[in-house]
Amino acid sequence: MVVIKAKGVLFDMDGTLVDTTACVEKAWRDKAVKHGVDVETVAKYVHGRPTVDTLRAHFPAECHTVEHAQEFEAVFVETREGVRAVPGAHAAVEAVGEHQWAIVTAASGMWARKRLAQMDFPPPPHLVAAEDVALGKPDPEGYLRGARALGLDPAEVVVFEDSPYGVMAAAAAGATVVALLTSTARARLEEAGAHYIVGDFRDVAITSHGDHISVVV
Repeated sequence: MVVIKAKGVLFDMDGTLVDTTACVEKAWRDKAVKHGVDVETVAKYVHGRPTVDTLRAHFPAECHTVEHAQEFEAVFVETREGVRAVPGAHAAVEAVGEHQWAIVTAASGMWARKRLAQMDFPPPPHLVAAEDVALGKPDPEGYLRGARALGLDPAEVVVFEDSPYGVMAAAAAGATVVALLTSTARARLEEAGAHYIVGDFRDVAITSHGDHISVVV
């Protein structure tokens, strides 16, 4: 058992608070088949990465615009089959002080707000989404912005993530990274630089003490 002391918490969303893995993978697989793109390659790299970055890396030029990415997301954000809150996620968010947390996601703000509302999460005090950064994960910009929104140094923050790109981004920002085994194998999370790895939030105890937070893993 390890006790981590912090002043704020930054949560990723997809795969960390909301399990959209099956929904997201199906949407990308269907799109890959439609455009003649290798399905397995796309499936390996979609998690924790902005939609437009994946489109530009693996799909033909007509799929590379921000508008195309937004249209793609707008269609499958309405799909709720297989979408659920990650076990223990509601309790984790509720355990953190009202102004001590934020969400940093590779998804668009539209996608994030929609999914959070669908799963009955409260609106985050701060949200850093794909359109808020020049460079997506694994670049640390999003997590640096998230820490700044809380008025904190990244070293004072604990980040919960589930994807290698997200772990790399949070670690590069200088935060303490707790990775969840909700979408990615342990070995890949270790390789990405996770400081601690847990199954899900049922393996974590978060307590707000007013001026700081303790996270037991």
